[in-house]
Amino acid sequence: LHQAMQSYAWHAGSSEQAVIFWLSVVFAATFGGFVAPALNFVSAPYGRYAGDSIGQFSMGVLATKVNPNVAWVLMECPTLIFAAVLWFGYGDPQCVTNLPNILLILCFVVHYVNRTIIYPLRMNKGASPSNLFVVMSANTFCSVNGYIQSASLARHLVVEGDVLFWVGLLVWGIGFYINLDSDDILRKLRKPGESGYKIPRGGMFEYVSGANYFGEIVEWIGYAIAMGGELPGLAFAVCTVCNIGPRALSHHKWYLGKFEDYPPNRKALIPFVL
Repeated sequence: LHQAMQSYAWHAGSSEQAVIFWLSVVFAATFGGFVAPALNFVSAPYGRYAGDSIGQFSMGVLATKVNPNVAWVLMECPTLIFAAVLWFGYGDPQCVTNLPNILLILCFVVHYVNRTIIYPLRMNKGASPSNLFVVMSANTFCSVNGYIQSASLARHLVVEGDVLFWVGLLVWGIGFYINLDSDDILRKLRKPGESGYKIPRGGMFEYVSGANYFGEIVEWIGYAIAMGGELPGLAFAVCTVCNIGPRALSHHKWYLGKFEDYPPNRKALIPFVL
């Protein structure tokens, strides 16, 4: 089982540890070396970019539009399935009875219960559809990442409840609150029957255009800190930054082009910096 920072040597560990190690490395390298650079040029075709010509490049059936509520459930649900199966069906007693492990898996599950169930139920009726290619890509990511995080916490890591853990947990909580608050602000921008876009105001939107993305990035950085900097949590944080960071930059550019009165001092993703 776990000794501090030993996940970085899992390539030489048990077969499952080696699988988790290489999946984490490949994920982080792929998102850092390919996904992030690509998303600086092409916005993922969902939400406000679902109808862009770039987002509708020829993909045959993969260009099919999916109901946004259904799309979110399909994209995010594998995380909850892997968490439940691995924790309750295959968990190691030392892991599943350790309080820090329990709290970290709860952080993971709480976030994805919101994304898989609560968020789709509360979406506005005028929400844009998603592209089937995006749905399948997100489902694949959530499946692999759901396995990495759940298997690590349920079977291989015994997380220490030290100061670093509690600091990370606090950071996660702050990020989760920002994420929820930002989603709520966006949801309330449109009154029943309205369509189109408005300038979001309040909360972290006073500082950045991608307040919801900023909150989610803070969440998973806190999660990685609480995990003690172990590879599975760090890889997840890297993938999150590389995936939704460029989208925040795209949103900021889009807002500046659409609204002449857009707040000039508002940044894209990092308050006062970027």
